[in-house]
Amino acid sequence: MRYIGPDVHKNNTTAAVISPGGKIVKVMDVRSNENGLRTIHEYMEGKEYCVMMESSTYSYKVYRFFESLGIESSVVHARSLKMITDTDKKTDKKDAGSIGRVLRLWKRKEIELSVSFIPTPEQMELKDVCRYREEISRMLGDEVRKIRSHMARNCLHLPAEYSNLSTMKAQRYLSDTYSGDTTLQRRSHRYLELLREKEDVSKDIESRLPNSSDVKLLGGIPGIGKQTAVQIMSMIVDIKRFDDPEKLCAYFGLVPKVMNSGGKVHHGRMTKAGDKMMREIMERVTLSHIQHCDSSITQYFHRKEKEMGTKKALITASRKMLAVIFAVLRDQRPFTA
Repeated sequence: MRYIGPDVHKNNTTAAVISPGGKIVKVMDVRSNENGLRTIHEYMEGKEYCVMMESSTYSYKVYRFFESLGIESSVVHARSLKMITDTDKKTDKKDAGSIGRVLRLWKRKEIELSVSFIPTPEQMELKDVCRYREEISRMLGDEVRKIRSHMARNCLHLPAEYSNLSTMKAQRYLSDTYSGDTTLQRRSHRYLELLREKEDVSKDIESRLPNSSDVKLLGGIPGIGKQTAVQIMSMIVDIKRFDDPEKLCAYFGLVPKVMNSGGKVHHGRMTKAGDKMMREIMERVTLSHIQHCDSSITQYFHRKEKEMGTKKALITASRKMLAVIFAVLRDQRPFTA
């Protein structure tokens, strides 16, 4: 078995081939395209080998190239390689050699690594659509703040009955009352365009995974609608990837940092590792659940609220909600309060 550690960049890749004994036998500098990567594969023709690279935007292309050839490929989190690749004498050749040697040790079960889960292109596309929907929501919030700020600066009055700018009556009021304010009219038009786009994207998301039992089960949890259920599954993909609820919570950064020093264990703030979108959705889902369902999660939130305040209690309750989601998906049983 040979071990290849590509140091991947946007245009170029440096690949080090490591022998079974741990020595560098070949270093290749190639273009980060199919022709360049094929040079590596042709050099290894007739030999058994595996590939591992550091997680980055550009590693997906290299990963999918070798995966398509049936070569065992892995992407490892950058933090797992930080102690090795962060040196005073940093070069692409040294990094490639370090990654290859780490791959060899990992395959020999001499070290542990945090390996990234790489979704299929279809799974990636769904996640990107869900992420785009969240991006539109943030843009809508920004546009509302800009409209209100513009009106405040220019002393433009907005009656309370028109405070919800997403309603047609509010938009008609702005159009009729302040028709001469070009900036306000353009911002209102932009806001309406974003609303329509959000609606279109939301309908698209709701149409995804139509036969998924997981989506149906999640939709049975108060606070989670069809669209949100699809969004959650776009990030979880398969609950079997996680051994227990703690692993799922850790994957999305909903576990506290643990510091053990001097015989004392201290639990700090949430790690906030993993996907920020999942944490935002979980907080939104949990808040809706608390408002509409008297469950163990709701009771837990109110207990914690007295101890640590509303914001921290919501984060803690979100972790409990994620643990409930794990149980519902693992056992394939509907939620019970």
